[in-house]
Amino acid sequence: MKLTSLIGSLGLGASIVLIFEPFNYWFLSFFIPLSFYLLIEDKNVIQSFVLGWFLGFGLWVFGIFWIENSIYFYGGASKITSFFLVICLSAFLATISGLFFSLFAYFKTKTEFDILLLFPSIWVGTEWLREFLFSGFPWFYLGYATLDNFFVSGFIPIFGVFGMSFILIFIPALIFTLFKSLIRKNEYKKKLAYSAFLLLIFFSSSMAYQTEWTKEKEEINVVVIQPNISIEEKWNYQGEIESINLFKSKIIEHSLKSENKEILSIVFWPEVFLPGLSSRYKKVIDEMEKYVADYNIASIFGTLAETAYEEKGITNSLFSLGKLNGKFDKQKLVPFGEYIPFTIFDSLFNFFNFNRPNIVSSNNNVLIQSDSLNISSAICYEIAFQDIFLKHGKQSNILFNASNDNWFGNTIGPHQHLQIARYRAAENRKPLIRSTSTGISALVDKFGNIIESIDLDNEKNILLNSKEIESIVFSRSGHTPFVKIGKWPSIFFILFIIFIAFLIRMLRR
Repeated sequence: MKLTSLIGSLGLGASIVLIFEPFNYWFLSFFIPLSFYLLIEDKNVIQSFVLGWFLGFGLWVFGIFWIENSIYFYGGASKITSFFLVICLSAFLATISGLFFSLFAYFKTKTEFDILLLFPSIWVGTEWLREFLFSGFPWFYLGYATLDNFFVSGFIPIFGVFGMSFILIFIPALIFTLFKSLIRKNEYKKKLAYSAFLLLIFFSSSMAYQTEWTKEKEEINVVVIQPNISIEEKWNYQGEIESINLFKSKIIEHSLKSENKEILSIVFWPEVFLPGLSSRYKKVIDEMEKYVADYNIASIFGTLAETAYEEKGITNSLFSLGKLNGKFDKQKLVPFGEYIPFTIFDSLFNFFNFNRPNIVSSNNNVLIQSDSLNISSAICYEIAFQDIFLKHGKQSNILFNASNDNWFGNTIGPHQHLQIARYRAAENRKPLIRSTSTGISALVDKFGNIIESIDLDNEKNILLNSKEIESIVFSRSGHTPFVKIGKWPSIFFILFIIFIAFLIRMLRR
């Protein structure tokens, strides 16, 4: 195998990062997978594994280098150790790509079936595996690049991100196959069929985009608070006092504004905005609860809570105040950041003397509600898991993502995170509110477009630099086809294609 092939595969992997935010060169998604297919189409199993590994390593080492910021500043590791761990994680994730593309080499039929169906299925298979393998890391799904891709974005509320990943690889494969048939003689039926199918895809996407899958329900005045306080400052005494004061002042301010309004005002706060256990702030919360009783206002805020669900420990939770009721606990925790996934890593944490997380997961994942409003929530990292919103997708009217991307500093990580959150709005065709500690906070419409946002601010301030968004948002009722059927039709389809390839190989032996 030539060195140029290895470098090419590594370069293609690194280029995938450019498809996503903050670069958003989404048009590259039409070329990169096809280019990689052409690179491995004639390779054997071992060669395909190696090239697949280099593709994955290029993607991960350039795409998640921002994790180093978290490991170094907040994990207690040295710079060298931080970089080493990112390299190790990238190498591990790359192995998944290598294994799947070696399967492609093993199952390929040397027909158009390979490029049109098998290769896209193999690619999506790697994405699906990453959703749950070793607690999951659902990042860099190719389908996220369709968010601003006007050619196919209409299919998002029908197929979800896995289905869109398949479509995004299938379309350039179909165009390439059509082009090859055009330069050949006597393939008129094939030319016509491919052309018609391609036009049908684009026409159907346009029609789907214009379809009103959900309907406007009620008008809500939304306030998004971005405190702009660093992690170090928030967890010291002065930072805690300033957090409490900001909490009280904003609730009072917007309560007075809501006095003569018929519509409900909701103040949204970030993940763990109050830096400690909820019991520590009981007096403050009770005081605010009494204050807002006579106003048409509500609030959702993040803090920690003691729990006795499944096992005793501390949950990362969202609490409600005023005209809203309910409490939401985080279910999908960040591996190593909030918990240690496997006992084998206990010794690793001891060896490097890392700070040990102590958050536990909870199944208290309910809607936060008023008399006429259902808010489906996701805390930080779990926004990347489709199932969080699918659980209450039919009942929810608004989506809320409370986060703290301060861990990742001024890197590309927060931008990637926001793009994923925007995609959840597009899948559900419902507005999404995002409140983060230092950005990027945003109001997102039903198509996943940003209505208004607050940029990253990681300067060390004591809350005097807090910013907010206030805007009217319409809640929505109903649900999209994706919310109704979920991700499994897409998964079963790609597994069926791989199974067909397996049968073909068995029959040819």
